[in-house]
Amino acid sequence: MAEVEDKIMEALRDLERWENRREKVRIRLENDDADESELDGIKEQIIHYQKLLQDMKKKLSSADVSRTIARSGNQ
Repeated sequence: MAEVEDKIMEALRDLERWENRREKVRIRLENDDADESELDGIKEQIIHYQKLLQDMKKKLSSADVSRTIARSGNQ
């Protein structure tokens, strides 16, 4: 079960990186320093990781999900 939890933690970190990147690109868009297509690609990645996390969580029991969520808040 730890292997699945580790993969969830990795996916959460990746999702957070994409969300941070989205914010940076939005700022650059406001300054006409980025292209809208860049933001579209980032949105696709965010959706991908959200779906991936949903699929991973389905494989865990509710107790495992609670433990993983608690673990993600401690990092």
